[in-house]
Amino acid sequence: MKLYLTGEPCSQQRHCYYVEGENVSFIVDCGYQRSYAGDELPHLTGEQIRKAQYLFLTHSHENQAGGLLHLMQSGFSGRVVLTTETARQLVVPLDEPILLEALCLPYAEAVLPGGLCVTWGRSGHCSGSVWLRMELGGRSILFSGDYLDSARVHTADPIQGLSADLAVLDCDYGTSAGGNSRRIQSGLLLDAIRDALADGRPVVLPVPLFGRGQGILSYIAEQLPDADVFGDDRFIEEFAHLDASAMWVQQGAMDRLADVFVRPIPEEFVALGVYFLSDPQLDRPSSRALVQQILLCGGRVIMTGTVEPRTHAAALMHAGRAQLIRYGVHCTQSDMLRIASQNAFRRVIAYRSDFEPTQAVYEV
Repeated sequence: MKLYLTGEPCSQQRHCYYVEGENVSFIVDCGYQRSYAGDELPHLTGEQIRKAQYLFLTHSHENQAGGLLHLMQSGFSGRVVLTTETARQLVVPLDEPILLEALCLPYAEAVLPGGLCVTWGRSGHCSGSVWLRMELGGRSILFSGDYLDSARVHTADPIQGLSADLAVLDCDYGTSAGGNSRRIQSGLLLDAIRDALADGRPVVLPVPLFGRGQGILSYIAEQLPDADVFGDDRFIEEFAHLDASAMWVQQGAMDRLADVFVRPIPEEFVALGVYFLSDPQLDRPSSRALVQQILLCGGRVIMTGTVEPRTHAAALMHAGRAQLIRYGVHCTQSDMLRIASQNAFRRVIAYRSDFEPTQAVYEV
């Protein structure tokens, strides 16, 4: 097998990998990177797109799945392999996808036409997110996806006791600690929210629609139970959907969130509370209008993840009207090394780390 790094640079940007085998070839993820003007799409060739029999999606976030429509319009005619939840979350309809839950249970093996053996497990990043292990012709590759075994809400099947000739591991926070430990990160964020509310200042939290916002909400429910919580329509809809996606959510998280009530955002006035916007870069005019209202009332805008260049979120940061308090949902190099030590990987590729790739193509 040969592994082509067709999404480079992949760290918190567009993830995409092309694997060429003797009898079967496939793509893993097809991310889109909005801040790379004119270079937003994976570096797949037309031949690779047309030749691939499968496209595996680890989850639905833009930097993993945002290039799906491009692949379909560029000649991809294979099968998309993903979970039921990821399929539900995509904005592009799929024709006869292969659902991982229908293939096998986590840690079990399933063989696809062409002899490709697949093993998967839940990655803890959001509902529907997975890690993948592929074996073909006696050689194997593991893709961790956005793996988080210390997730607050979503369930992870530990990557432990596995073997692979090559492992592509999440290391999006690289050699830094991602700001601080996750316990310190959550403490800093909760302190900032608590202080703002005590001063009569509402707080806006722009978050991805799937994943991180639900983790932050669970902390607020536990440590700030008297705070009023508001959300846009999409955030409320996804929060309500947690009950229907129980296989992806820890029972303890369901218990913590059971009594939480997320109110619709008032249209006529600004109320004191915490506002979740499922719009991390503040792309939508409605999000910008609400942020403007909150700022006029002395409120705070707190970014908790990557702020993309040339977005409204970045403009607010640059103007000093928003701040970043990271809530980590990716691995650091320390996390990655711990995961690698728990498995038998002959070689590791981990972006933004001391083990980042040094070439564009790897023989597996």
